[in-house]
Amino acid sequence: MPIGFQHLREIDLPNAGDLEDGYADAVEYVHRIVAIHGLHENPITAWIEPESGVLWLRDLVPLHIPKARILCFGYEAAPSFYDDDRIVEKIQSLATTLVADLEGDRSLENCERRPIIFVCHGLGGVVVKKALAHSASSTSSLVAHLNDIFISTFAILFFGTPHDNINIANWLLLESLNASQVGSRRIKHSQSTPRVKSLSLQTITNQFAPLMKKFHTFFFWEGMPTDFGEYVDFFVDQHSAAPGIYDAPKCAIVGATHSQMIKLTELSPSYRTVLSALKRYCRMAPTIILHRWKEADSAIARARVNEAQELTDFRFSLPDKITDLSAGEPSREETRNQYFFTRMLHSDNYIGRTAAYKKIRDAFLSTNISFSMQGQKRFVVHGIAGSGKSQLCTNFAYDNRERYWAVFTIDATSSRLAAESYSVIGKLGGLEGTESSGKYFLSQAREPWLLIIDNADSPDIDLPKLFPPGNRGHILVTTRNRDFQDFGNAGSIELGGLEEEEALYLLLRSARISTPWDISIETAGNEITKTLGYLALAVKQAGTAISQKLCNLTEYLGFYQYYRRKRQRGLAGFNKIHAKIGSSCQQEDIYSAFDLSFEYLERKQTVESQDAIEILNIVSFYHFRNIRVDIFERALKNRQASAAPSTFREAIGRRLQPPRLLPRFLRQGFADTEPLYVKAVLRELYTCSLINYEEGDRSFYLHALVHTWARDRIHPSQRKLWAHIALNTLMEAVTLPSDKGEEIDTQPPREIIPHLDECLAASPVKVELFSSRLGRLGVLGANLILPTMSYILRGQAVTAAKCGYLYAESGRFGQSAHLLSMVRDLTVQTLGYNNETTQKAMLFLADILWGLGQLTSCITVQSQVVEARKKHFGASHRETVQAMAKLGHSFWLNGQYAESLRLLEDTARTSSDALGPEDLDTLIALDYLGVTLGSWQRYEESKSLHERVLNARKHILGDANLETLTTMSNLAMALLDLEQREQAWRIMHQVYEMRKEKLGKEHPYTLWALCYLSKVHAELGKLEEAEDMLVGGIAAGKRSLGDEHLGVLMGCGELARVYARQGRLDEAEELTISTLRRVKASRGSEHYDYIYGMWKLGQLYELQGKPDSALDAYQIAFENTETRLTQEHPFSKQIKTRIISLEQTLHD
Repeated sequence: MPIGFQHLREIDLPNAGDLEDGYADAVEYVHRIVAIHGLHENPITAWIEPESGVLWLRDLVPLHIPKARILCFGYEAAPSFYDDDRIVEKIQSLATTLVADLEGDRSLENCERRPIIFVCHGLGGVVVKKALAHSASSTSSLVAHLNDIFISTFAILFFGTPHDNINIANWLLLESLNASQVGSRRIKHSQSTPRVKSLSLQTITNQFAPLMKKFHTFFFWEGMPTDFGEYVDFFVDQHSAAPGIYDAPKCAIVGATHSQMIKLTELSPSYRTVLSALKRYCRMAPTIILHRWKEADSAIARARVNEAQELTDFRFSLPDKITDLSAGEPSREETRNQYFFTRMLHSDNYIGRTAAYKKIRDAFLSTNISFSMQGQKRFVVHGIAGSGKSQLCTNFAYDNRERYWAVFTIDATSSRLAAESYSVIGKLGGLEGTESSGKYFLSQAREPWLLIIDNADSPDIDLPKLFPPGNRGHILVTTRNRDFQDFGNAGSIELGGLEEEEALYLLLRSARISTPWDISIETAGNEITKTLGYLALAVKQAGTAISQKLCNLTEYLGFYQYYRRKRQRGLAGFNKIHAKIGSSCQQEDIYSAFDLSFEYLERKQTVESQDAIEILNIVSFYHFRNIRVDIFERALKNRQASAAPSTFREAIGRRLQPPRLLPRFLRQGFADTEPLYVKAVLRELYTCSLINYEEGDRSFYLHALVHTWARDRIHPSQRKLWAHIALNTLMEAVTLPSDKGEEIDTQPPREIIPHLDECLAASPVKVELFSSRLGRLGVLGANLILPTMSYILRGQAVTAAKCGYLYAESGRFGQSAHLLSMVRDLTVQTLGYNNETTQKAMLFLADILWGLGQLTSCITVQSQVVEARKKHFGASHRETVQAMAKLGHSFWLNGQYAESLRLLEDTARTSSDALGPEDLDTLIALDYLGVTLGSWQRYEESKSLHERVLNARKHILGDANLETLTTMSNLAMALLDLEQREQAWRIMHQVYEMRKEKLGKEHPYTLWALCYLSKVHAELGKLEEAEDMLVGGIAAGKRSLGDEHLGVLMGCGELARVYARQGRLDEAEELTISTLRRVKASRGSEHYDYIYGMWKLGQLYELQGKPDSALDAYQIAFENTETRLTQEHPFSKQIKTRIISLEQTLHD
């Protein structure tokens, strides 16, 4: 197989120097299109369509991009070569070679600054990502020439590239078979299970993630699975080949397997899509890459001025794939926007509001003052519901998106949803998913950004608290609350009805009445719009009703007045609400228009229309935004799975179950219903303009007023019923984690939680417990006599468990604990402590209590599980050992070191004998024991245990596994206690860097590692470095975890000790006292952390020459050792010795 570069097409190009001056005349030049093949492929034949012999990169692309030079790169592609844990290391070697060879080729041709576009297949895309990460880091003077590749790369086309892991098993099978027999046969159904052997590529993906925004990317996935004879399977599935997290174009190569997807001809279904992307990138690349090089040259020049010595390890900030915002309009090619997230889609059909649009634009974009000097500008758009506020702001954001580096939207319907919106921004910025992280990310951004705070209607909303801190950014607020206009320091505007001509145009176009419009049509239209108060939403709804042939233009007012009189007479009086959005007249105008459209659905009397009405009832109890279609598709799929053929006992049990409250399409005939039916039903609502789609057709939303009307039109006596049906439907879409550790296919918690909140507000989960004097015997009797009641209770418990699980996954541990406590109570009462289901529920609850810091309650629950499992399984059973290890670790965290030591010594011994000395559960117990031994100042034993566990975990799990990193961290602290500081630093530095790479720089575990690393720095005397780490880490911890979290308090304590070593004793005292106050409030005065803090405060007082205060601190510390730590602990004895010594000194 050819190795290295081969030229598929050469072309004479002017020298780079010639191009620099006349770049605008050479916008079609692209120095390199570089093709890199995948596994088990040849660098040439991989791209050739076998029947025609066409190599599309060589034979077809030049016809459309005549001035492109095209190369391919070959490398060792045998799958067996990569079948080991060193796959990332081997890819690193390939990437280094690719960068060096490409740079050498460009240098010899004297065209180092020409744009590069990569075309990658399979593993070739992973090699390119690693190569660009390598090039980006090559900034020191000795290797700066390699940085040229990173600067010059404009776009990457990924064909079937795995972005998370690679299933090497399929490749190994392909290697063992005759390639001609694989992939070319007809796909046939097989019962064999595909082979799986996954190798992680997450390290490379994480390294490349910060660079993604620098390049234009296009993701393609294989349209057909490959036939392996025994089974059919995708080499790289869609989720891995085109991750949803990347905001970039994505497309399937229709009708092609993994191998066939890059063998294109002019007749291939996806060829034009690929060619269009290449042409677009070739047109845009030269201008933008030239600008990048100018920025790079300028940065190097500044560095030379600032440094009077040779450049070493110099880094400059490479501009992203778009150029900087200038005072004028950017060119079409100079797109700057990197983030664009709006709640609604841009509408080309938006009517009117020209004056309002201009006022917003003048307020934000008319000045020539730079963004950083403008200060934070806020503009408030207020007005009645249905006036088009949100759409106006969305259109402004879309039209001017190239003026902003980022556009984000905050859902201000409630404070909680606003916090959720900010948490998403925080994650996009590489921080933790918290509200404060999102605000911090925006406050630190130097590029122009626009924030839309949408639907800030509630009087409970504290609007100023939703503004990011700092003095940057443009903010648009939409609200029905007129009082909020005072917060618009750049202006405000009120939206009411449309102008008469605008309203007429919207009506007739929505009604699909063709032009030209005669005087009779305009007269009838004007009568309708005037009656509707020129309100955009009502006018559009009227037009939709007319377009659906419910009535014609001249008949509409008659129908409308009928529904208005019906509402006023009180026949539909239960629908009425007390409007907070304007006059009741305006509200009834809009409501009556909705009633008329709803009547159309009812009169159709089709199955789809009736199901559409039921779904409308259901979503009225969800949040009105981001209602994903697959909620209903998953619910249908899960219902079908639950009705699959079963045992005789299960069939009898199913007959005893009461009918579940669900919509018709999940109750009747659902076994044969296709998931596509859901979209057919939703189309009924879309046709009537009652819903609108977002994200293509993957999710939909209701206008806030439609949402309110939909719920209010349900009779009050039926609302609780429909709220319960809505909750049940949502729960049918959720699957609890499997005991077998299988990956669950459930809705992302952040997207489903707003709907769950709405459902539970209208229909809280209740678990009815039995009340019987006979206790559990009475429960068993009731189960025999009233089996249906048992199924009802089981259903309630499952619902509570699913809700608790979703809240736990989204970090809302308080709600989760409440719901899981109900599950625990019911399972204990009905099944007893010894039941496996009860124990699982209790352990799940214990984990949540642990997360909440409620260690006393957690320990109580875990102790009950340990006792139950000992009785049921025996002391040496795996599940008993697991529960004992967790309990022992909780004892340690709660400062109960004696209990922790006794239990973990017993657990480690039992587990080693029963499961083996290197069993993963044994290693967990040993690692916990090592930590506890350290707390007893048995440092050598602690170190020995951690070394033993580390060697085993590296062998079994690998060096980068999170459990391995935990043991490394524990070992580093044991070494520090033994004053082996340099070795402790090396290990702890490695842990910090790897956690930062794998988890993110503000993940709690990363921050914990940072705190430990700063502790090592302090012991090494590097106090300034330690201070810098702790100050930044504490700020990040507060954003991610809150001020009172144990990790934040631990960091504050370490910072106080650094201050003391720097001689900043007053600052150290102030910080120590405030930290101790919070530790006492959250952990209690008997906790080890409080005792240790008081010990350190006493030492600080001694440094300040305050022996009396020091003695008081030591005595408080010693008095609190009696309960948990015990006075037999070495630390208690150390405190006692110091008290005696200080008392003697004071007495003398």
